[in-house]
Amino acid sequence: MNNTLNVPLSKKEQERLSRLALSYGFSLPEFSRRILSELLSKIPEESLDDYENPQELKASFQRALRDWRSGKVHTKL
Repeated sequence: MNNTLNVPLSKKEQERLSRLALSYGFSLPEFSRRILSELLSKIPEESLDDYENPQELKASFQRALRDWRSGKVHTKL
């Protein structure tokens, strides 16, 4: 499945990235895809099973989401 990701850049940044991509022989979209794929491969994936009490942690997340959705929790700056 192909998805599109839009990243706001200034004209100057876009031109610089385009030139850099071309210097490696890629289009800007292909260059960006390769960079993001490489970055993603360097970030380890975590799962709840990596934690000491995965069931309790999952239940805590579910309670927090339920409270947030029902308006009991608000974000404030």
